[in-house]
Amino acid sequence: MRTRILTTIAAFAVIAAIALSAVSLLRPARAQDAMMLHVCDSTLITLLYIAEHDYGFQSMDMDLATFDKGQYQPLFDAMMAMMMEEEAMATEEAMMEGEMMEMEMMEGMTMLTPGNIEGEDEACTALRAELDTFLYNTLSAEMMAMESGS
Repeated sequence: MRTRILTTIAAFAVIAAIALSAVSLLRPARAQDAMMLHVCDSTLITLLYIAEHDYGFQSMDMDLATFDKGQYQPLFDAMMAMMMEEEAMATEEAMMEGEMMEMEMMEGMTMLTPGNIEGEDEACTALRAELDTFLYNTLSAEMMAMESGS
């Protein structure tokens, strides 16, 4: 009697294991399953796209593939395809010149605080801060270049 009970329990366990395996085989595997994606607000992802597309932004601190691009994913995919065809980089001289001009511009200005969202993923907050700094520096350098006639 005890053997039958153990055999029945073992049979149910095997059937359950097979059923669970079948369910996992039916679900297609996705690359995102292997890593956690950071889900941020659409404004931050839009800024990320503009910084990458128009100004060549590349994060030095984080893997941008870990951010869910949502409805903007096709734009990022198209941009990556274009970047494979042509490569553009800012020069070291332009970066140094932009930093010196930024120091001159800062005198007497109010510093605005970043628009962080309370309770958001820390990675989103870090990306927001990095994008804010990058865009400010890039746009300031661009403005100074136009003023100097370069």
